[in-house]
Amino acid sequence: MLINDMVSLATKAGTIRYVGKSLYGNPIPMIKKGRERGGAVLAVGTVHAREHITGRLLCELAAAYDGDYPVDFIPFLNPDGAILATEGMTAFALKNRERIALLRLNGGSTDFTLWKANLRGVDLNVNFDAGWGTGARNVRTPGSENYIGEYPFSEPETRIIRSLAESGRYALAVAYHSKGEEVYWGFGGNTDYREEAETIASALGYALKTTPDSAGGLKDYWIQATGLPAFTVEVGKDAFPHPYPESELPDLVKTHAGMPELYAGIAERVWKRIRNTT
Repeated sequence: MLINDMVSLATKAGTIRYVGKSLYGNPIPMIKKGRERGGAVLAVGTVHAREHITGRLLCELAAAYDGDYPVDFIPFLNPDGAILATEGMTAFALKNRERIALLRLNGGSTDFTLWKANLRGVDLNVNFDAGWGTGARNVRTPGSENYIGEYPFSEPETRIIRSLAESGRYALAVAYHSKGEEVYWGFGGNTDYREEAETIASALGYALKTTPDSAGGLKDYWIQATGLPAFTVEVGKDAFPHPYPESELPDLVKTHAGMPELYAGIAERVWKRIRNTT
């Protein structure tokens, strides 16, 4: 999947604007649906490179959503990683030293289909400033997964999410990953919004869980920084391998049909609640 494919999928789903560029300068599109107003929903996919199925899923959901309430979709937060995972190193105009470095980070293999990080070997979902570096599986050297980066928000992709959180425009964030059919909620001592988490898990038929041993994720940062609800949705059956088969996309779309509308309803209630208490 090349960047033109990602942009094309996003463009077909609705009006887009670009929220920034990746480490290697690829544009990161946001699909904007609904009427512009405060209290919007933010849905983010392809945080991990090999989970590019989530980007395709979000494009499908965005295309189907015709509600008035604002829902913003970022289907491909990690376009460089997704390109690497699907096309390999030859898709990039890399210098020889860069190719050697990438091969080293991938254990000498030219097969990057299981790659999760960006092209610097930073796992974006542990690069956020929320318990940064304290996760049970965190590592401190670059690689295909779990590397926290030199410091929180060291990567342009995670800084995009920080800017959106700081905008104060959103009432709810949902990060899409694969796989396991699970919904994760809460971070640290913040166990607010359990009812909303249960509503989402019930609608999907997914298990509801917490993440006590992980940190530095998008969900974690959003909760810590804004005090508003954020959830991680792990799409797809655990029986399937990584990367999740594209042939299963229709089933994922069927399972998640109507979820943007559900998120919009939750966001609207949350937004009204916080507006009435400030």
